[in-house]
Amino acid sequence: MERYLIVDDEEMGRYMLQAFLSEFALCDVAENGNEALRLFEKAQLEGKPYDLLCVDLIMPGMNGIALIRKIRELERIDSVYVGVRSKIFVITASDSAWDKADLLLENLCDDYIVKPFNRESLKDDLYKHGLGVPGRN
Repeated sequence: MERYLIVDDEEMGRYMLQAFLSEFALCDVAENGNEALRLFEKAQLEGKPYDLLCVDLIMPGMNGIALIRKIRELERIDSVYVGVRSKIFVITASDSAWDKADLLLENLCDDYIVKPFNRESLKDDLYKHGLGVPGRN
């Protein structure tokens, strides 16, 4: 079964995503970027990397952009991570054209979804990226 990590500082956001995405995968949750980075590193070291990270951008401490950059850097340079690239969906209330352009054009995230999201649209995004497909893992 696939593994997803949901990163959002708002409890309701985490709950709603987890309730929906648990239909497709085992879901872990993190309240901030620092906690998410620890979970990401642990999963990689255990040989059970996350298939998808759903990351909010605006969080206290390490924000979503810093988290995504750190994860992509680890995947690029650290031998534990090389060859394994998790899909990252930004799921945020920020409809900033700058954030969207930076993250997508730099190939840091795979999709950018603005809250409130539509369940069917999110399901389509999963399928578009080869996720959530029955029997895949």
